[in-house]
Amino acid sequence: MTRRTHLRLALLLAGVPLSACTQGLPLIASPPRSAATTTTGPWTSMIYAARTDSGVFVIDLGWTGTAKALRRVLGEINATPEDVRWAFLTHAHRDHIGGWATIRQATFVLGRDEVPFFAGDAKYRGPITAFADKINSYRRPTPEEVRITALGSDTSFVLGADTLRAYQVPGHTSGSTVYLFRGTLFAGDAVFKGSLRGFQGARREFSDSTQRSRASMRGLVARIDSSRVGWTALCTAHAKCAIADSALRYRIQQ
Repeated sequence: MTRRTHLRLALLLAGVPLSACTQGLPLIASPPRSAATTTTGPWTSMIYAARTDSGVFVIDLGWTGTAKALRRVLGEINATPEDVRWAFLTHAHRDHIGGWATIRQATFVLGRDEVPFFAGDAKYRGPITAFADKINSYRRPTPEEVRITALGSDTSFVLGADTLRAYQVPGHTSGSTVYLFRGTLFAGDAVFKGSLRGFQGARREFSDSTQRSRASMRGLVARIDSSRVGWTALCTAHAKCAIADSALRYRIQQ
């Protein structure tokens, strides 16, 4: 079998749909201040873009077709790839970093423990992720190609009138990070939405440690609530968004 066939087989064995619909994107899209789009590939991956007083940023960079997707979503906020100052990455799985070369002038922000994976110097342990990486490599940036800000703890970025808060939630990957911005928690793959069970914690087949991820999410909800920072919506890295009511907050910790 070809490498592509191997990869598709791996995804099918994991129960991953080869096409997927978005959910709730109007909750986070408000052009020209913010917009969201998805890239193509076996699983829909989201790119979120926002304009602030301090400049333009994106959260995650999708998979295949990213150059076109980036231009599309940035166009909705009257920006171009050259305008992007920061790329906030939830983690460095291939389906969330595809567009790095299109905005290589940006500063890439990610968890400190995720940096070796972003650069290709370390290997993920999640069964399906490890298998896919073994049979189908992909280009990642060298230290000379990009500028990186590595986060070792929860960090706030003041962007003019806005504040973006980054929280460390290791488990899905060792450096997984989620971002809270304008009332939406961008949860990466620390949260998964299934067709039967709805929103829940990270999926085992793709995660280094679901037990650690669940513990991280419980700690995250407690930290956010204790700080009295409001959040009203949640989005996964695969464009599944919903109102963050008490039921959803409970489910994402399970």
